Amino acid sequence: MRAISRGFMNLFRFSGRDSPGQFWPYAAVVFVIGFVVMGFGVAMAMEPLFEQALLAAQQNPDSVHVTQSPTHYSVQIEPGAGFAPDFSNFFLALGAGAALLISLLAAAVTRRLHDRGLSGFIGLVPVVFLVTGLIGMQRLMGALDSPDFNERLFILIFLNNLIYMASLAGLVILLILPGQPRRNAHGDPAGPPGPPVVD
Repeated sequence: MRAISRGFMNLFRFSGRDSPGQFWPYAAVVFVIGFVVMGFGVAMAMEPLFEQALLAAQQNPDSVHVTQSPTHYSVQIEPGAGFAPDFSNFFLALGAGAALLISLLAAAVTRRLHDRGLSGFIGLVPVVFLVTGLIGMQRLMGALDSPDFNERLFILIFLNNLIYMASLAGLVILLILPGQPRRNAHGDPAGPPGPPVVD
């Protein structure tokens, strides 16, 4: 509990060092909170999409097909149907959830990287590719039924997402590895979780 309260008390402290024992309990709680909020937002955003699809299926029964059951929902849109779902609220919910996670983790990730003797700016690398992927996917989904669908954009987003996953995996590895045992440019080694420290 001390590590968790310490993390929330130091949301804006980007200096100093955090040990794995100080970082991971806090990060786990943040991930649970973030994904619950994101899941709720995505569920709220999907409801109007389902309503749009049902209406389009009623108006265009030959080109838009909706299959639903208590555990399954499927929308099949034939090419040239003239119906493209509006995914803007869906991506807005994803973006808001990602922003929440990033803002709650930014300082803690920075301190954990400091413990390894690294710059906190390394933590921004996956963020750049995440934002690029969200913006690109929203543009791509909006043009799915368009005659000028951009296949080049699809390939670029696919490559961007591969780099995002690789950079995120690399960051997680850096966060898992033990810190430097001696004092470094960011201060003395971080000890076990103690009482909250606020500068």
